[in-house]
Amino acid sequence: MKVPSSFLYDLLQTLSKSEKRYVKVQAGNAEKDYLLLMDALLAQKVFDEDRLVKEHAGAKFVKHLSVSKRYLYELLLKSLTKFGEQKVEDKVFDRISGAAILIDRGLYSAAFTELKKGQKIVEKYELHDLQIMLCRMEKKLLSLRQFKTKGKLAIEEIYDRETESLRQLANTNAYWHLSSQFGNFQTRFQKIDTEKQQQYIASLIDSPKFKDLNLATNFKSKLYYFQANSVYQFMKGNVQKAYEINRAFLDMMEEYPHFLKMYAERYIATLNNMLIDSLLIGKYDTLEEGIQRLDGMLLIPAFKKIKNIEARVFRQRYLLLMNWSLQQKAFKKAMDWIPEIEMGLEKYKSKIEKHHRITFYYLSAYILFQNRAFDEALQWNNEIIYEPNEDVVKEIFNFSRILNLLIHFELNNYSLLESLLASTPKLLKSRRKVYATEKRLFRFLNKYINSIN
Repeated sequence: MKVPSSFLYDLLQTLSKSEKRYVKVQAGNAEKDYLLLMDALLAQKVFDEDRLVKEHAGAKFVKHLSVSKRYLYELLLKSLTKFGEQKVEDKVFDRISGAAILIDRGLYSAAFTELKKGQKIVEKYELHDLQIMLCRMEKKLLSLRQFKTKGKLAIEEIYDRETESLRQLANTNAYWHLSSQFGNFQTRFQKIDTEKQQQYIASLIDSPKFKDLNLATNFKSKLYYFQANSVYQFMKGNVQKAYEINRAFLDMMEEYPHFLKMYAERYIATLNNMLIDSLLIGKYDTLEEGIQRLDGMLLIPAFKKIKNIEARVFRQRYLLLMNWSLQQKAFKKAMDWIPEIEMGLEKYKSKIEKHHRITFYYLSAYILFQNRAFDEALQWNNEIIYEPNEDVVKEIFNFSRILNLLIHFELNNYSLLESLLASTPKLLKSRRKVYATEKRLFRFLNKYINSIN
């Protein structure tokens, strides 16, 4: 949008000596032409564009004066608001900060223009919380007698915009709450097992929000809707349906590319979930292509800026490869991944979430066990056994107890095995029902120990 000529001149006149110095430092040598324009305007006691052109006829900034003025105006606002590497939200904050500066300097029309620029961004990206901030600034302008506006029409327009933003925020918050409840349940229990858990999940899926996508009235709410539904279907064991939901989510993201940069992290997580679904239902072409896509994301600017992206790609890639190898019973092939996993866990340490670290420990122990590397399997499994807080992926902690029995059986640690056979069944029974296969294993091991005795 073209900046009215008086805005730039008026803003320059309000700069202090230290502010002028700061702007020039921020601009650097590369912006010499724009700094010449800045000095030329500061030299004028009264703004006169015709005189400016006449006196600086040979200057580069005069050849494209409107562009030069607009660039300098933007440079001033960015410098004064400590402009840096920006997200979409930061661009709106810049407009709000710029408007605040202009209001303090009595430049109300210029401030109103800045807010309108910010409004275009929030409408495009559905930033309803920032829309409320813009409305608050516009209310401030309306309260100033010096600022002339459309009166009642402006009041109603701001009121309607803020009311709608509050409604959309409430909608997003409700879907966030629904999705977070499913996510928290999955992190703790992985699947629906006990009657109490079934009752809890039933109370969630009974919500109209869970059943009807049309009730999600903005893009972010829709993200939470898809997330809640895919997690539920996966825990229920309906992997095909979970795959379809995750695929629909990714299609929606790709249909609106301007949202992809904003929600790049969510896109990667959903891609990973879809690849897990692909593995379970045998869509191996999709799985292989998706793993290659994960590797390529490290080169894409929109994804490179995600916090801990390298650790995240490492985690997703190797968990998929390990599970794929296990599904194919390619135990020897899976052994190739273990040294790389060990190095990755050491390299990224706390950047790998606890429940993923526990999963890596268990998968590695299981693969080593299948390859009869029992001592190494014990080392990996002990990372789980000696973990003091079993607050995540609880079923893996249970399975690690079973694997612990099998490892000590193979290592001929019969005295320790006898002690474990007395405690492990009781521990499992206190947590959940003991599966038939586990009961048979306990009976066999007890008979074997007794025969040795």
